[in-house]
Amino acid sequence: MIFRSLLFWGMILLNAQAFAAQTFEFPEFVNFEGRFRPLNSMENAVANSLCEKKKCAGLKPAILVQRIREGSADSIEVFRIHRATTVDILHLDPSRRTFKRQEFEPTRSLLRQYAEREDSREQTLELVRLNSALDLYDSIRSESFWKQISVTPQELTSASLRKLNAERAYLNVNLPFFTWILACIAFVFSLLAVWKERLFWKPALGMQSLVALSSVAIFIWRGLAERRLPLTSLYEMLLALVLGISLFAIVLSAKLRLRAFFACASGMCLALFLVMRSALSGDSFGSVSMVLDSPFWLSLHVFTIASGFCVLILASLFAHVMLAFRALKKESPAEMPKILFGMLGVGFAISALGTLLGGFWADVAWGRFWGWDPKENGALLVLLWVLIVMHLKAGKLASWKTLEVLSALLSVVIAFCLFGVNLLGVGLHSYGYSPHLLVAFISFVVFDMGMVSALAFLSRNGR
Repeated sequence: MIFRSLLFWGMILLNAQAFAAQTFEFPEFVNFEGRFRPLNSMENAVANSLCEKKKCAGLKPAILVQRIREGSADSIEVFRIHRATTVDILHLDPSRRTFKRQEFEPTRSLLRQYAEREDSREQTLELVRLNSALDLYDSIRSESFWKQISVTPQELTSASLRKLNAERAYLNVNLPFFTWILACIAFVFSLLAVWKERLFWKPALGMQSLVALSSVAIFIWRGLAERRLPLTSLYEMLLALVLGISLFAIVLSAKLRLRAFFACASGMCLALFLVMRSALSGDSFGSVSMVLDSPFWLSLHVFTIASGFCVLILASLFAHVMLAFRALKKESPAEMPKILFGMLGVGFAISALGTLLGGFWADVAWGRFWGWDPKENGALLVLLWVLIVMHLKAGKLASWKTLEVLSALLSVVIAFCLFGVNLLGVGLHSYGYSPHLLVAFISFVVFDMGMVSALAFLSRNGR
């Protein structure tokens, strides 16, 4: 009789807990990490905080947050650690890099002590991030946390409500994913066009045009959601590069019928999308820090730099194609050298202007025009590299093959400016830092330098 009573009341308690979990309603909008957000934006931010990915343990962000709230996520390895020394400090299993919540409990106080350190070493930064992620995880399980961050539509102005609805719709539709699929298809068609132009040339141009149109739609949508020109992050700058490369490649390829150049440009667009999807968490619409928020100078600087780098990347791809012609012992079109150095000149002029505008922005934001910041040095390195190539050509101090090799390697220099300096994790505007960038950056540098070296070797008997 006693056993039946205990069983009965135990079932009542379990059902009550399940009912409470099921009846909990997540708010439409929240005030999270210093700004108003739709719920799906917060869910993406939570996933990125826990494991620095869009999905944790294969779970979509919405499912992850729901399971944490219900208390059923404790058995899932959702916390990601990158550094082996962090695993060793916390006495975790050295053979793994993802862990469950309860595995941190024995050393939780130790982690808090490490997180209180005030230095910028990568080891400390990861411990601070991990401590914050654990605090966030525990907070999500608390109903008081949700009461504190919940925002009702009535509390928002009509302009804020339109902005948040635009952001929510953008995240639900996930237009960048469809654009990435289009970029994959365009790249395949562009490769097939090199093989059989008659069958695949027009489909390749059409698909790359759709990539450009979709990129325009992304910019318009993000602009409506952010109420500013969407050029305030590395993610958005890469989107601008995709758009610019697509448009320029379509125009040049349609005029010159250079199928190999079009394939290179299409492949570069796809590579940029892969970096955005795998290494950057850019779908959340973060607000710009007040110290950086001078919209006119910031937007003008990023737009100009993106335009200049776009032209220089195309010049680098053009040089790759010229080296390929040389390696295959084929005669390249006579106008190619003129087009190459024309693009280098235009790209240099626009990039130099963008760097100067960046100085004006820095003066407005930080009170100094130039401070030898890593990002500033990276932009200066790009300009110096182009100047070296142009002076070697003007003074006839190098062979055409050497000029083509140096021009082709310009893509590696630009990659260093965009991604390499971010890996240092220092500087006033080292935006876009992510440990995932290391693999993408090294892979691209090794691949591209290997390709240029191979083409140069195969054309060693050339002029």
